[in-house]
Amino acid sequence: MLKKITLLITLLFSFNLAACDDGGEKSAPKLALADVESEYYNLFCEQIETCGVNPYFDLVINDRQGCLDFLETQLGNEAGLADMIAAVNEGSIIYDAEKGYACVEAMKALSCDEFGDLEPEACNGTFTGTIDDNGECFLNEECVSGYCNTELACPGTCEPAVATGDACESSDQCITGAKCVLGECAVFSAPVTAGNPCDSNEDWCATGLYCNPDTNVCAARIAQDQDCDNVSDQECVSGTMCFGIGDAQKTCTELTIVETADAACDYNAGIMCAAYNDLTCAIDDFQALTGTCQTFKQLNEVCFDSTNLVMTGCDMFGDLYCDMSGGYQADGTCKAKLAGGDACTDSEACLSGFCDVDVCADEEDVCR
Repeated sequence: MLKKITLLITLLFSFNLAACDDGGEKSAPKLALADVESEYYNLFCEQIETCGVNPYFDLVINDRQGCLDFLETQLGNEAGLADMIAAVNEGSIIYDAEKGYACVEAMKALSCDEFGDLEPEACNGTFTGTIDDNGECFLNEECVSGYCNTELACPGTCEPAVATGDACESSDQCITGAKCVLGECAVFSAPVTAGNPCDSNEDWCATGLYCNPDTNVCAARIAQDQDCDNVSDQECVSGTMCFGIGDAQKTCTELTIVETADAACDYNAGIMCAAYNDLTCAIDDFQALTGTCQTFKQLNEVCFDSTNLVMTGCDMFGDLYCDMSGGYQADGTCKAKLAGGDACTDSEACLSGFCDVDVCADEEDVCR
């Protein structure tokens, strides 16, 4: 299913000011369409740096350029800004550069609690769809209604969007600015406080809280060295993650990032290797999950050394997995992840991340 490309996502960028002098009067400032992608990544990186979006980013990003490179490689193939820009150039979406500028100004002023959840009124009308209901579409934003149904076919069909307060199955269906929260289209108005209902897919909980997916209630993030259940990336306080081996009780443990090769790593103690330096923990003790930081293995390189019993991760950014089809008596090698329909024995081997009855499930296709 096509993921909704809302204004809230497409306009998380900074801007280049283009103001012209016409007869002594300056025109309203504009955000040039050509600058949207690069500027979007810059603003999103700023939010990662200031708002502590996810502890995972600490392992893969250590500076602004690293953040930009990461976003470009990880998000570049998803439906999003590039498709929006292409649709504007094709004429199925109308872009208002002045409103785009005003929208960005408003979004830059959002707090961490609001950023990613609240769509400022200034953003209304930045992108306008031109396709009426029952017309053929690829993107939600191409439709006058704001909803392109691609569930059954691609291209999809423009359909009426679901109003706030009405039942929904996904945020795609909701009117612009609303999201599907607990089965109902809703617009963010304020952070949800402790003890109140929330939807883990759209975590609207206030700072210091997280949405527990088991209870669908906002709860306080757990302090360092306290017990945790590893049900959410946001479960533990900033700077810590929920670690533990097997069925043993897990705890929120301070994350220590090791940046040098051959240094010790310990998953249970939160001592992790810096992926931004292309390092991974080469496990040599499978009971304690300890080892040393080593460079990622690449395509066709040995990732499991059967002689010394060492497991070294394949490049986490390269869509690779460690092929252990020969068992622990043979070396494992890094192979390209499998497409939907290919035979599999482990979900790690599938591009979709899901091996269903020995067959890789299809990826969530982008209708384009």
